[in-house]
Amino acid sequence: MHNFIVFFCCTNSLETNDIRILYNHNFFLDYTKAILDTEYIDINAPKNEIQTIGFKEFERVLQGICQYLKIEIPEAILLPSQDNLLQEEIEVTVKTFEEFIKLVSRGNVEEKLLQKQAKKLLKNYQKGTNEYRDVEGHFDFFESIDCWNSDWKFDPEDAEYFISEMIGEDLNFEYPEETYSHDLFPYIQSALEKHNLELMTYDTHGDNYLFFVANKNEVNRILELSELTKIEVNRL
Repeated sequence: MHNFIVFFCCTNSLETNDIRILYNHNFFLDYTKAILDTEYIDINAPKNEIQTIGFKEFERVLQGICQYLKIEIPEAILLPSQDNLLQEEIEVTVKTFEEFIKLVSRGNVEEKLLQKQAKKLLKNYQKGTNEYRDVEGHFDFFESIDCWNSDWKFDPEDAEYFISEMIGEDLNFEYPEETYSHDLFPYIQSALEKHNLELMTYDTHGDNYLFFVANKNEVNRILELSELTKIEVNRL
């Protein structure tokens, strides 16, 4: 609930600029009203305990931004943290893609195919993010390892049939009448949770879903590997 708006201001100095920070402590949906409700603050002079906590954390955020943008912080400024606040860049290798494939397939992939596809995906990745998304046939492999390629609109009967096929056993779930497509997700997930599974989807950048089922305890790692490999995966 701590909202900060930072303005970078030009000054008469040839060497330095200045900043002004506006702040409010509230949830908001209307951005214009939120800005109008802010107040100018001196980050070194919080008015109450809530601001003290929020301002202290915001100083860490500002330090991290400076580290990320490589903005030099004057030595006279006492830093809120002596640590490097940026996550160290992790090298993406063929092993990264092998782990990703194993997790999204729940281990149901032959070793020879695993190695071949991991090398292919790494090659696509090394072409760069923009080209990588548009590689022809990129999702063909994922469709072959227990996935369900569906239009954006689907019936509950389709969901039950194809998810049952993916997990190798019948999955039936209760749902209100006239419920379709994304409105079915809570009922599907509730049924899958009993099997320690979760329905996820690859982002195809189109109007279709490419669903897959993951082990519940491996979802966080899949999302981490999604960030690394640039194969976009969404929770539902």
